[in-house]
Amino acid sequence: MALATRVDTDAILAAADQLAEMIRQSDECRLYWNAREKMARNPRAQRLFDELKKKTNGLWTLRDRLGESHEKYQRMKHEADLLWESLYETPVALQYKAAQDELNGLVQEVIEVMLANLHGTLPVERGPRMCGSGGCSGGCGGSCHASAGA
Repeated sequence: MALATRVDTDAILAAADQLAEMIRQSDECRLYWNAREKMARNPRAQRLFDELKKKTNGLWTLRDRLGESHEKYQRMKHEADLLWESLYETPVALQYKAAQDELNGLVQEVIEVMLANLHGTLPVERGPRMCGSGGCSGGCGGSCHASAGA
């Protein structure tokens, strides 16, 4: 019978720091920062992204308060759809969004692997922000990480 090895909290946190550093050195992270730098040099793309983030947050608030069938919600949804169309016509913005989604996906996948490995041995539960791939297109109602410096 194998003896369980005791690992202290400091060792676990050190391993988490190492994992975070590996993510920072990943291709996904490098591509994200390159795309973000391009966005920083494109005022139109920045404006579109900022407006879309505000509209999306406003949509969540209106949906929760008034419901999806309300006229105000429908009007704001139409405005957000128009912003998405403009965004799709802006290659640098699409590149940034894709890079952001890839990096967020990597982080979420790491979390999912950890949860899956702990499931059955520890009473872990999925938190409210871990129900999708996250980012602006995530279905959880979490915030967009465009300005979070992910």
